[in-house]
Amino acid sequence: MSKYFTLFLIVVFFIANFWASIFPYPFFSASTTLTVGQNQDINDKNEGENSPVTGSSDIKVVNLDWFDVVDTFFEKYVTVRVIDVNTKKQYYVKRTGGYNHADVEPIDSANVDIFHSLYNYEWSWARRPVWVEINGVFVAASINGMPHGYSLIDNGQGGHTCIHFLNSKTHGTKRVDETHQAAVQEAYSRQKEINLLEL
Repeated sequence: MSKYFTLFLIVVFFIANFWASIFPYPFFSASTTLTVGQNQDINDKNEGENSPVTGSSDIKVVNLDWFDVVDTFFEKYVTVRVIDVNTKKQYYVKRTGGYNHADVEPIDSANVDIFHSLYNYEWSWARRPVWVEINGVFVAASINGMPHGYSLIDNGQGGHTCIHFLNSKTHGTKRVDETHQAAVQEAYSRQKEINLLEL
């Protein structure tokens, strides 16, 4: 009996293969009644490259709260790009610490030189409006130009500087610094200028 059953399975297998070669799946489905254009529309429905680009391609600068967003978004030991709003000079820093604002250091001596040039090669506590690119997002911020405290990067600067964001505070007074906040607002209000740059 098992001989007949095995023979039956072999015959069914060959008939199924023959049938499949004559009528490829799904010969009975409605897709065979679709036109080439309809098939293309279905296949391309979710293809982003076929969708026309709408809206503006302008870069937007956001004004994010330090405690609610930026402190966790701008993680320690991450390198970011800083763009000075007034001069449009760009340099790179790494966050090395800070809890009420970001303590940062330029990543190397070449970036120290760019940073130092913003202050005419004199260290200064003066605030400057900047845009900080964090993970592709440009955030309004404020810097000072006075290295102080600890230093983790051997870049010749000797100390770190600060980047303040919306509602950040100083580490010394633990208060919001109004001059930093004014620079943050200036960076945010001048956001259209970022589109003049080739980024």
